[in-house]
Amino acid sequence: MAGGPKGDRRQLPALEATATLATVPAKQPESRFLMSPKSLFAACVSCVFLLLGSAAAADVVYMQNGDRITGHIKRVWDNELFLETDYADEFPVSLDAIARIESDEDLEIELRDHSEVTGRFATDAAGNMILVTDAGTRPFSPMDIEELSEPEDRFDWDVRSDFSYRATQGNTETSNFLWQAAGGVKIGDHRHRGDVRFDRIDQDGLTTKEQYTANYVYSWFFSDTWFLASGIGYERDPLRELTYRYTPGVGLGYQFFDDAYRQFEVAISAVGVREKLAGTTEDSSAARWDLSYRRDLLGGDLEFYHNHRLWTYVTGRSNKVVDTTTGIRWDVWGDVYMNLQFDWDWESEPAAGNEKEDISYAIGIGVELD
Repeated sequence: MAGGPKGDRRQLPALEATATLATVPAKQPESRFLMSPKSLFAACVSCVFLLLGSAAAADVVYMQNGDRITGHIKRVWDNELFLETDYADEFPVSLDAIARIESDEDLEIELRDHSEVTGRFATDAAGNMILVTDAGTRPFSPMDIEELSEPEDRFDWDVRSDFSYRATQGNTETSNFLWQAAGGVKIGDHRHRGDVRFDRIDQDGLTTKEQYTANYVYSWFFSDTWFLASGIGYERDPLRELTYRYTPGVGLGYQFFDDAYRQFEVAISAVGVREKLAGTTEDSSAARWDLSYRRDLLGGDLEFYHNHRLWTYVTGRSNKVVDTTTGIRWDVWGDVYMNLQFDWDWESEPAAGNEKEDISYAIGIGVELD
């Protein structure tokens, strides 16, 4: 101890003094790097957001050539996986170019044998792709996928509205105006849809076409594909001497598919008809066939659609009615689209002096929200 003999007590006072001095901390100069409370709070908030961002959900696609793509899996169709990333719009990747997939959420998968399963993709300890379901895990390959889509939301809604207007001057002065809107709400197994339409044509100061229609349909899906439907429709066409036509009905429908990229369903209904035609009010009953189809093209920038209704009166007056709408919607910017539409309507027994066939074309602009 201090180089002295172990028993030399003359060194103790000095040692005690030294120990006393050592326990008194010297005052350190205040560091200029100390953070103020506001700065410390901001740093904590930033760290939280960074942690949340790093934990953000993402799917990962590992390619056969060693590349890795991080994004959000949208669907598999026609042996292509469609992926959306932060830096690019949705684009396809061939399934045979993919080594394995990891997904952070469950997906609805149709296998090559046409069986369906809900699960997510992961990688096991050996580095192989597996499918994780409620029943457990099993080896899996991207080529086992026939089709894939995101699970349907329990609550979903959409609304669309578009209009077209055309005016000509010269030998004749013509103005065509068409406004139509449609929308729906889905809550679990219950779906509500409605649409309205107003179509008017003026030529040389005379109105040559003036049609109003509105429809509402409620559907209850009692299985994945079958549904019961009920609703009511309204139509008015004064120039064809149709003062009104009300059509309440109930029916049975089958949905082949319905997702963000395609939809196809049919229904057959028993319909009551109350109409006032050429000043005469009459009640009838009819059988009606409905078909609704749409399909995205060109990666979703283009949508083809076709809807039709075929009526045949069973009791009351003799009549058959065909209403069809076919068109293409092209996304031009954000929620704005261009609509090209062709309508063909036919009625076997119109009011006296009116044509059986009605054909119209429309080019317009619209907005879709969902």
